[in-house]
Amino acid sequence: MSAFDLTAKVRFMMMTILMVVLLLLSSSFETCFCAREGNRLKVDSENTTPSKFNKKVKENGGGRRKLSKFMGSTYTRSIPEETLAANSATFNVLDFGAKGDGHTDDTKAFEATWAAACKMAASTMVVPSGSVFFLGPITFPGSGCQPNIVFQLDGKIIAPTSSGAWRSGLLQWLDFSELKGITVRGKGIIDGQGSVWWNDSPTYNPTDDSTVSDSKNTITRNLDAKMSGTKPTALRFYGSNGVTVTGITIQNSPQTHLKFDDCTNVQVSDFTASSPGDSPNTDGIHLQNSQDVLIYGSTLACGDDCVSIQTGCSNVYVHNVNCGPGHAMLKP
Repeated sequence: MSAFDLTAKVRFMMMTILMVVLLLLSSSFETCFCAREGNRLKVDSENTTPSKFNKKVKENGGGRRKLSKFMGSTYTRSIPEETLAANSATFNVLDFGAKGDGHTDDTKAFEATWAAACKMAASTMVVPSGSVFFLGPITFPGSGCQPNIVFQLDGKIIAPTSSGAWRSGLLQWLDFSELKGITVRGKGIIDGQGSVWWNDSPTYNPTDDSTVSDSKNTITRNLDAKMSGTKPTALRFYGSNGVTVTGITIQNSPQTHLKFDDCTNVQVSDFTASSPGDSPNTDGIHLQNSQDVLIYGSTLACGDDCVSIQTGCSNVYVHNVNCGPGHAMLKP
């Protein structure tokens, strides 16, 4: 064999080896990409009306679905979650005068704690375990508040059971309003002690807060005698972007357990709503004028709709949610 033939044979072998290596690299890259894609949850960003939503839930059989880019909102957390945890300043309600004895009104202490936490981005307001906090109607406002605040709930919060404690705050009990990046998390309990409302008042369930504005004076007068027919939502988020609720339990709400009104980029996971099956108007989760909502891995046991989707909602996805007792998963 001539030197020329030997050189050509060596070149051919080298080219063959190079092609095999390139094919292996290409296959490895494709496998890696597909594996990453498989870990994502995918959902269409179309409007989710109750009829379309029921069809999706039925087709999926309650199992896992692949989701691609779900959250279509313009809000994203400016600080990674791990950085939030490492650098978060903490504000404990006990340090601001809360007693946590289940009898003393801790509303003002919670307001003071929130005001302090709001001044620092990515701070954490702590409601510690081992204590029971008695709170009247309270708003946690976003005005002047820095983004990415965490409300760490590990203790128990209970609502008043006397009509006089409610003043005019009848539509919401715990209200988070106009925030950018708000997380309510922990293993704590919010107890609305709703039996006094269910037993002492007629049933009245406004779907929109504006529908009861004209009757405010009448409602206030009724409080002097007994619990009004207009019952408060236990926990509401209003006009907020980037809302996360995870781990907590809301039980015995006078009306809806958890409500999102005019919110975007909402995520609810590992959440429990618990009220008797015969408790009136106690929706598990109520959505109104809200977009880009993901609800999964939760248990909703209530006396009305497990998940109620009202007007103005789009891009809503519910996955792996246990419903019952409850009248329905969705409401038109």
